[in-house]
Amino acid sequence: MTHKVTIGLPVYNGEAFIKESLDSLLAQTYSDFELIISDNASTDHTEAICREYAANDSRISYHRVDENLGAVPNFNRVFELSNSQYFKWAAADDVCAPNFLARCVDILDNNPSVVWCHSRSTHIDAKGNELSDVDAVNVSYAARQASKSHERFRAVLLGAGGCLDTYGLIRSEVIRKTPLFLPFYGAEKVFIAELALRGQYQEINEILFYPRVHSGGAGNLQTEVEQQAYMSTRSGSYKFPRLQMLKGYLQAILRSDISVKEKSQCLLVISRYLLQVEKWKRILVRTLSGAGIKGGNVDRIQQLEKQNPLS
Repeated sequence: MTHKVTIGLPVYNGEAFIKESLDSLLAQTYSDFELIISDNASTDHTEAICREYAANDSRISYHRVDENLGAVPNFNRVFELSNSQYFKWAAADDVCAPNFLARCVDILDNNPSVVWCHSRSTHIDAKGNELSDVDAVNVSYAARQASKSHERFRAVLLGAGGCLDTYGLIRSEVIRKTPLFLPFYGAEKVFIAELALRGQYQEINEILFYPRVHSGGAGNLQTEVEQQAYMSTRSGSYKFPRLQMLKGYLQAILRSDISVKEKSQCLLVISRYLLQVEKWKRILVRTLSGAGIKGGNVDRIQQLEKQNPLS
């Protein structure tokens, strides 16, 4: 049986939060979906938990690899196992409101020009409590709703807020035109930039997605070595992720079927991206010190865990 929607959930050692994540997905008011779980050779109780859920719900299929390949191959694998009109990636530690899928499906069904859609988001901590600091509350990507491709591309490259819309609902036919996630830290931004070149984005003006901040999250990785090992265990040649991101953006522009004028506008966006002199100074210092592409969330997470320790 082919479902209209596939949810792909890649996981590695996710026992702490995966039950809550699975429960939120299975409680969706829109039910015409399959849930594909790809277990990246977990060594905790993840396998037992997933097999129990799969035994109790026919929409779930559980797949396991024999060795940890890294996050990127596992994220790509869940899509490669799918065959549906719409696709959504899900994380083993995040939570969706019950009407998330229904709202997203309605948008894609009624707006052929929209390639992907997502809701506003608010982060939660390890216990599921909503965070209150300004960077965590009501995260919005409304600027990506522009009508022209270069304006959407600019909103991704030069805007703030990350890429939580990676976990939105996306047209599978468009994903197939991309190289999926490339094996370096920050690849999700290149992927979203390519979606921006291929069609419109629409945001649900309501908080329906709750990404979790905790000590085991990828945002807590500090060094380039740690980050690269997390992304792919077989990509030793992918050094200098910022340069890999730049290459990814350029290749996405070349692959797109937008007009020559729009491509030129996108190249001007790349120029603005490169002319952020103060930013590149910081990046050079971090690169020379071996620090990763982001500073990580160590201090913030430690503070949260002191305020809300797990019982």
